[in-house]
Amino acid sequence: MPPSVRTTLAQVFGWTRGNPRRSVALLALAVALTTPLAACSDDSGDSAPATAASPTAQAGSGPFFGHCGNITSQEVTTISGLPGLTNTVNNSSGCEWTSGDVTGPHLSFNWYRGSPIGRERSTEQLSRPTVKDISVGGAPGFLASDLGICEIGIDFGADFVEWSLSTGTTSGQQPLRTTDQLCDSATQLSTLTVQRGQR
Repeated sequence: MPPSVRTTLAQVFGWTRGNPRRSVALLALAVALTTPLAACSDDSGDSAPATAASPTAQAGSGPFFGHCGNITSQEVTTISGLPGLTNTVNNSSGCEWTSGDVTGPHLSFNWYRGSPIGRERSTEQLSRPTVKDISVGGAPGFLASDLGICEIGIDFGADFVEWSLSTGTTSGQQPLRTTDQLCDSATQLSTLTVQRGQR
């Protein structure tokens, strides 16, 4: 214990040289009180609590898929069976095809790097009545569907890809394709994407 602390404690507790038993008892009490405080002090001045670094998913562990999952717009139209589609978004992480009508058919491909597929699957389970595990080209994934909608996600470690097909809203009309037909198309598109991915 530093001399200054000892002197201060002697003044506070009234230590005297004539009563060693009382002095020893008070010294033990003082040490007991100051030890936790000393253990909590940090000379570095950094008061932020230490936190364990959590591992993050490393992007790029899966295949390289190129633009639009290596699928052409002609293939998208032919396989989906949905007429009048135009490629409206085309970049390194995703593509979209629409009919130009906000209520019409909509298809999309997305490539998620460094993002866990489990989070996407959990979201689908909250919003789609049917979600099941599947395998596409030997890769694990999930299929989520609802009336007029089918989505397939395929897992590649820290990366995953997803195809989403929707017939759009056709109030009072028969949908252009059944949900089963959409899921067949989504499976075909996903299979081609996996086959054409560069490992």
